[in-house]
Amino acid sequence: MYRILSTSLALAIAACLAGNVTAADKCPEAVELFSGESLAGWDCFLADPNVKMEDVWSVKDGILVSKGEPLGYLFTEKEFTNYRLIVQWRWAPGTEPGNSGVLLRIAGDAVSFLPKCVEAQLKSGDAGDIWAFYGAHVKGDEERLRVIKDHETLGDLVGVGKIKGNEKPPGEWNEYEITFDGGDLTLLVNGEKVNEATGCDVVPGRIGLQSEGGEIHFRSVKLIPMDTCPKEVTLFNGKDLSGWTYHLRDPNAPMENTWRAGDGVLRCEGQPIGYLKTENKYTNYVLKLEWRWPEGSQPGNNGVLLRVVGEDKVWPKSVEAQLAHDAAGDIWNIDEFPMRTDPERTQGRHTAKMKPSNEKPPGQWNEYEITLRGGDLTLKVNGEVQNTATEVEEVPGAIGLQSEGAPIEYRNIRLYLSD
Repeated sequence: MYRILSTSLALAIAACLAGNVTAADKCPEAVELFSGESLAGWDCFLADPNVKMEDVWSVKDGILVSKGEPLGYLFTEKEFTNYRLIVQWRWAPGTEPGNSGVLLRIAGDAVSFLPKCVEAQLKSGDAGDIWAFYGAHVKGDEERLRVIKDHETLGDLVGVGKIKGNEKPPGEWNEYEITFDGGDLTLLVNGEKVNEATGCDVVPGRIGLQSEGGEIHFRSVKLIPMDTCPKEVTLFNGKDLSGWTYHLRDPNAPMENTWRAGDGVLRCEGQPIGYLKTENKYTNYVLKLEWRWPEGSQPGNNGVLLRVVGEDKVWPKSVEAQLAHDAAGDIWNIDEFPMRTDPERTQGRHTAKMKPSNEKPPGQWNEYEITLRGGDLTLKVNGEVQNTATEVEEVPGAIGLQSEGAPIEYRNIRLYLSD
């Protein structure tokens, strides 16, 4: 939202949000902040007190429209502290994209045309930036930290530049997934992590949508309170292999020759045979990850190992959620792991998926959603249930990613713990 030389300055759910609901039953349903019919539950501030709310904000065909002038913001009547917020937005088709933002933990009244708050930026080309105004606190990676002193309108402010951009072209719908958990803030744009910050003030506050110079459209503004949601664990930080260990059939092979991390992607070369596994053990959870066969490579075999127990060997006692090309969603029982599957689809250790493959072509990202709750296992591939098992032995175990002959890439590996 911040632009230095302009007076016009420069929001899940992963596991619990409508459309992605598979996490623990304790997580409440999404709160629809925007009904699609009216502005009930919202109020606004406009820099020009003579302009009415309805002259700037309106609802048309289920879409919340902001004309962008005058400067100001729409804000919720209720306050929220810890939550996942999903906001879908686009710049009005056929118009010049402009500036806006999602305001978080709003404290008090507006000082200029903004209140004390943290902003998830929506400015075209900069979605994913984070800014803190009027004494709100935020910390981040020093290389991406931005500190502005004595700005003519906003005074002192601090920001954290996005890790990478992931917006769609102007006129197309984008989706923000904003997670505020204590002092930690995480932003995903169109399913990809683009920023994170720490050190934010843990206070209840309203949520706002800015009017800031360009016509912008919003829809599907949903919120999940975090206080009763399962705890999220980021298994892969996008930078390195912290929290992971490995076992390879060749004991002399270094880890870095098989797996490497960078730019949010974990790449496995597929050789030698073996697996990466978490240092920690988990029992009940929802595991979400994305994978693809690299563009131009020959897709092959791989898998996600669940409840890995016992000695390290190829392969360890576990349940495998298959990733072999055109077979994602199959289940393999490794080393007689106690479980029950559909006998009509089971031959030996292998249980075939329920439906034809719904994988995307090589080079495109797919999503696995794996739910283990007690003895029940469910595998979803790209949002569709492909397999289930029951009476899976309930023991804490590591989570593993195989190296099995072909290059494969992973990203956004997240775990939602449940009781």
